[in-house]
Amino acid sequence: MAKEINLYQQQNDLLTNSFDDIILKLMQKRNTNKNLKSLLFCGSEPGIGTTTITINMAISLALGGNKTLLIDSDIRKNAKNKRLSEAPPLGLSDYLKANATIKNIINHTNLENLDYIACGTPFRQSAILLKIGNLEDLISALYKDYDFILFDSPSLGVVNDASVLSLLVDGVFLIGELGTTTKSSIKKMTEHFSQVHEKILGILINKVDRSEYRMYMKNYDYFHKKRTLQNE
Repeated sequence: MAKEINLYQQQNDLLTNSFDDIILKLMQKRNTNKNLKSLLFCGSEPGIGTTTITINMAISLALGGNKTLLIDSDIRKNAKNKRLSEAPPLGLSDYLKANATIKNIINHTNLENLDYIACGTPFRQSAILLKIGNLEDLISALYKDYDFILFDSPSLGVVNDASVLSLLVDGVFLIGELGTTTKSSIKKMTEHFSQVHEKILGILINKVDRSEYRMYMKNYDYFHKKRTLQNE
């Protein structure tokens, strides 16, 4: 292991409930597909919070007792741009260029059951490296050590990395933003993954206003039979 990386764990109960609900549905899906282990998260456009969602999904899975690995597959960017305490010196791109071993790039985090692989040394021709690198061998090697492997991918509007990764993973989550991502954007996303359409697990909508989110939440405590969400 290279070093320990600190990941910020959000404290918002509403968000925690949202991620728990997604995890529950994921586990239900896994009951019918035991091989559902590697997951790709891809946004419709930059800046909609794909990295934040992927990190929180990884944290939720790890807190649930699942041995989880979070991989930053946006190898065009420096890791300093990510929500981390410190950027590891080596990462995915270094492994794909045969400049590092698996042991060199896997980092512990401050959370039990959660490890992390950084993007590594920036490499502009990322899609090419993902294709010609031994990424498939890496995933196969990691399968025996982890219950879940999550890939944080750059958005579709930037590069074609997600297309390459989608061929290698077991499932794909598409990320949108309320008020920004349009129906046509969602249609383009699904068309983009038409080759692996059966792998799409769902579309996660980010940045939902608190007042709108209430409409989808049950507002009663089952034990005390009282309202737990008050109007503000």
